[in-house]
Amino acid sequence: MECPYCGAELDCVDYFGRICAHQDGKVLGDIWHCPNGREQDGSCESELFHVAGSFYTCREGDTQLHEGYPC
Repeated sequence: MECPYCGAELDCVDYFGRICAHQDGKVLGDIWHCPNGREQDGSCESELFHVAGSFYTCREGDTQLHEGYPC
């Protein structure tokens, strides 16, 4: 998957969902980082996100790349 701002290959770094010990373990999506946005050196506009260079995708339903960090 590519960063929509700078075209760099995004790194899948984590997942999110109902994964605590008292929950059902369902993974809802994946968290991605743009290596250029994480550097915060002006090479990618995603560095201006609340969590610099972060994107996420959901595994079901709307599977598009979203800007920012899932809440």
